[in-house]
Amino acid sequence: MLEVLKPNLIHKAQKADPDVVVELYERYQLRIFRYLYYQIGDLQTAEDLTSEVFIRMINALHDYNQEKFSFQAWLFRIARNLSIDHFRRTNIRMDVRLDENQIATHDDPLDLVEQGLTSEQLGRALGRLSANQRDVVIMRFVNGMSIREVAEVMNKSQDSIKGLQRRGLLVLREILIRWEVTNV
Repeated sequence: MLEVLKPNLIHKAQKADPDVVVELYERYQLRIFRYLYYQIGDLQTAEDLTSEVFIRMINALHDYNQEKFSFQAWLFRIARNLSIDHFRRTNIRMDVRLDENQIATHDDPLDLVEQGLTSEQLGRALGRLSANQRDVVIMRFVNGMSIREVAEVMNKSQDSIKGLQRRGLLVLREILIRWEVTNV
């Protein structure tokens, strides 16, 4: 879902129009929160980091270039960098504990929820992906971002993103098949 903003909307935000800044926050807050929640697995930390994303957005709006990135990709890049910094600071491995109502239902991996996969199992399965694969799966299937936007966020080629997505989904499939065999 490539988000297209009115060209003057960002210009108004860059001129510190509070109504436009609030509009941008309301438009993107849930998507950023959901991404960070699936990354971190802790509600409070995800809320704190989401707030930090928007503080950084406000402080860096003057540097944002619409020609270089979509606004959504720019925000997700900020969120991704914050989650990486969080893991570096805390020196912990991702171990997601997800609430059932936090799961968004979109494409392939999340259809697994309908097949009896609990959100806790999904969190454990996502935790077994590489950080890059997890990023791609969350951005693509939880937030519905396009390959191009994910490539912008991660500063990688679209082909690289497609490969990470493919490998991530294969790993998830393998994990879930293994779990199904052992739980039958």
